[in-house]
Amino acid sequence: MDKMNERCAVCGEPIEADDEKVFCPDCGAPMHGDCFRMEGKCPNSANHKPRSGEPEDRRESSGQPDFRMSGTGTHCEICGKPFSDDDDKVHCPECGAAMHRVCYNMTHSCPYADLHGKPQEEKPAEPERKADDRPVCGICGKPLSDEDEKVYCPECGTPVHKECWAVSPGCPNRHRHASGFDWNKEQERLRAGAEKRPDPSAMTDENYPDMRSISFDKFSDTIIAHPIRSRDSGEELTCRGVKQSELVHFLGTDNLSTPRFFSLFMSMANTGKVFSLNLSAWFFAPLYHFYRRMTGPAIILTLATFILMIPTMILEIMYLGKPDTTVINVPLSNAATITSYIMVIVRVAILIFNDYIYMRWSVSKILTLRERYKDADTDEYYAALEHRGNPRMMYVLGGVSLLMFLVYLLNVFISAMGITS
Repeated sequence: MDKMNERCAVCGEPIEADDEKVFCPDCGAPMHGDCFRMEGKCPNSANHKPRSGEPEDRRESSGQPDFRMSGTGTHCEICGKPFSDDDDKVHCPECGAAMHRVCYNMTHSCPYADLHGKPQEEKPAEPERKADDRPVCGICGKPLSDEDEKVYCPECGTPVHKECWAVSPGCPNRHRHASGFDWNKEQERLRAGAEKRPDPSAMTDENYPDMRSISFDKFSDTIIAHPIRSRDSGEELTCRGVKQSELVHFLGTDNLSTPRFFSLFMSMANTGKVFSLNLSAWFFAPLYHFYRRMTGPAIILTLATFILMIPTMILEIMYLGKPDTTVINVPLSNAATITSYIMVIVRVAILIFNDYIYMRWSVSKILTLRERYKDADTDEYYAALEHRGNPRMMYVLGGVSLLMFLVYLLNVFISAMGITS
């Protein structure tokens, strides 16, 4: 049957290229994933032929030695999890390998397919597909642990969490299928150039790597090609669910500050650190935040700073050009003193917590862009990250304009109230 014209064995409707497709492990009938879950079985199950339990039957019919599983069949040969009494499992008709039905439906392939027809001694020590081989979900970017339920793209082998697939069915690398993309081969290619990867022995006590060994001119390329992994689990470290390649593009692959903020953000996300010193934010707030394109925090900080400065500015305007004035507006003077102390506290908070706030804000923006560009090409998504996250001087001009406008409004208010008189 032409795969382009396959019809669902349950509903009879054509199966499009973008549809989730599963196959009956007994007869190979194609079905929509939703139809299969609603029906719970293949509509042709009544006609399925019983399998022979004896390996000799198959060897005699094939006329050649047949690879046969010698295991106990107590665990799935795809995901590696033990079977429970309630699990629905199937067996490979060629070698008898036991698998969860759901696992087989997602891969439509026996993990020992390459060994069918070969002697038993050629069986590998472990199934080809292991949880540790695919440590990061291709949809959410979070680590895949042994306990997670996983599914794999039947076209390229990209791993995803089962719950992620249920919410957003479709391979995250489907735009690369036409070029023959294979997830396993891609990982092998990346590992082949691992000579530039930071030395795992440089891990700190907090299980975070020292990235000072990476030269600046190769920093972004090195992190994108060889993301930093945990020494204990071998999984890629993420920044609150954001992959390292996404973070590097958001901070800017060519920015001088990218190595500092990348290292700082990853450290904060993986060690729980919240304190750091940012002298630039302390001296130039809120213009620094406009430069970093933290528009929301920048506007809030601008308004807060302006409000706290109002008593002091009114005092200066009232007594400007009056050096001999001995009568001081006591309530206004006290208000100016209190707001000055509050301003000092705000500045100290900016000095200490600014980088942590910047990290949380960056993660929020990256996750928003990931959802917006989930159906776009990778290059388009990365370009959007670069455009949204790179610092811009024009935003500083916008911040200066906002401050001048607020000062103008204050002067209008003072004139209207006749305070200077």
